[in-house]
Amino acid sequence: MNKSNAIRNKCLECSGDSPKEVTLCLTVDCPLWQFRFGYSNKDRRYKQRMEAAKRNYPEEYKKIMKLLSDGDKK
Repeated sequence: MNKSNAIRNKCLECSGDSPKEVTLCLTVDCPLWQFRFGYSNKDRRYKQRMEAAKRNYPEEYKKIMKLLSDGDKK
């Protein structure tokens, strides 16, 4: 198993095997958070998945963005 798959599997395990919960994970201070999809937050697939989350789950997406911006202020 490669590193990306191991991280993705750990995130799925942590979220009750729910890909939706991995996408909407609020544990933004987790060191694996930015890699939770199995690829870096700089990857276009990451950006596509976050855009889909923004469209499909707008309230949850706002919570994630707020947590991220609050973390930047620390």
